[in-house]
Amino acid sequence: MKLGAAIPVLNEWRFMPAVTGQLLRIVDRLVLLRGHRSQSGAPVEALVRPPKLDARVELLDGSWRSEAQTRNAGMDYLNDCDYVVMIDSDEILVDRDLETLKAMCAEGKHAAVSVKLYTCWKTPEYRIDPPEDGTIKMVLRRDVRIHGVREIRASFVAADVWCRHLSYVRSDEEVREKIRLSGHAHEIRPDWYENVWKAWDRNPALEDLHPVHPPAYKRAVKVDDGELQAVLERWGCR
Repeated sequence: MKLGAAIPVLNEWRFMPAVTGQLLRIVDRLVLLRGHRSQSGAPVEALVRPPKLDARVELLDGSWRSEAQTRNAGMDYLNDCDYVVMIDSDEILVDRDLETLKAMCAEGKHAAVSVKLYTCWKTPEYRIDPPEDGTIKMVLRRDVRIHGVREIRASFVAADVWCRHLSYVRSDEEVREKIRLSGHAHEIRPDWYENVWKAWDRNPALEDLHPVHPPAYKRAVKVDDGELQAVLERWGCR
């Protein structure tokens, strides 16, 4: 069995050493899908390769028009792999979950494997509560292709795996850039940055935090996630 991994990236490199470092513990190939256009249509500066990444990391450049097109380019590029871990640049798998997913791929029984999300807020010490509904179809057999936003037209099995999603572990400047470049930019509440993102710093009890669907992020609670902390420290991403 041969495993691959593909990571779309625009200009979000902060956690990439941890994301790639973890994956290279189990995969045979890993490619960064380095885009040169945003999903919102806003202009993007040319990207450079961060110096801290493992030499085994491959780069594929493109000006893909959608998330699905980007991810499917990765599937095509890794067509010599039996399964591909399709993961984002702010999604981290801890050691035991990597081994679970690798074992499921070795069985070869499923077209896809989905995982659940622990979404962090502001820092790795805060987590959205309750966790987000639904799962991400993260591990795909090489013949599976993506439609829409990470959806597939194939059966899948849910793994007992929790991906740590650091999508909102960002500085104020990084969040502004996330909003500007996101494919959901037109859906984000106009007052969200000031009345939610900035306001939470003054009032951590604030609720309904999601920028598009407020109740989806009901609240942020402090947690002690030793596994995540260990991974971030291992790869110098604290």
